[in-house]
Amino acid sequence: MRSSTQSIEKTLSTNELTGEEPHFLFIITPPNSGSTALAKILESSHSAELLHKNGEGQWLIPEMSGGDRWNREKTINWELVRSVWLEKIELIRASNQDVELFIEKSPPNLVRMDQLIDVFPKHSLMAFNRNPYASCSSILYRYNSPEDKDEEERIKNVSRIADKWVSRSGWIKKWIDKWHITNFTYEQFCAEPAVYVSELAVKLPVLQTVDVNRSIKVKDYKMQEIVDCNVEQISKLAQKEVDAISEVLTKNPEVVSFFGYDIL
Repeated sequence: MRSSTQSIEKTLSTNELTGEEPHFLFIITPPNSGSTALAKILESSHSAELLHKNGEGQWLIPEMSGGDRWNREKTINWELVRSVWLEKIELIRASNQDVELFIEKSPPNLVRMDQLIDVFPKHSLMAFNRNPYASCSSILYRYNSPEDKDEEERIKNVSRIADKWVSRSGWIKKWIDKWHITNFTYEQFCAEPAVYVSELAVKLPVLQTVDVNRSIKVKDYKMQEIVDCNVEQISKLAQKEVDAISEVLTKNPEVVSFFGYDIL
């Protein structure tokens, strides 16, 4: 029996772009960073669209969104990725002929950005990160049900999550250093969204029409304008959990300081 991936590949292998090569904005970001809010704000430009409804094209391709998606050594069928994404782009263009920029922000892209940009040669890059304590708290409470865990297990979980923040931030730092790309943080964006969108619009003029005051819907939060949720998020952590995160960060101070964060 043929796998679903093989069937998709057979169907789409001859699918080629009928219009011009799409221009992507690849946002290099870890999960739970606030990047969905950023992407939805940028999509308010009449000439920009998300590749996927939440900005993550990985969900269009099972092999990109599988459990091993963070493995740098994972073999990706880039011909399939290109075919599926181009077909989606053709559908978007059919309903919006003005679209000039496609926004893609799947977090696992950050371990293979060099491969991705070879597949889609017309692209712009930016990097986005979030305070490690807020990010760790967000992941802990959204995916690890800490209310059902004892203190020891919570500490173990939050330490593991902090390790991943360091590893993923290390990848982001690598690409910033290599390509000197535009980068800013969740906190900077929340404080002055117009300033940072304007910075992007210098290189991507289609973003000049972005409405930074629009209300957006992210995950299960209510419709609202851009707001910094860090204080609320970090306040959920017990002191021992904060200390556990700090212990991990202390072993990697150069990554933490690179993004302008302090170790508590």
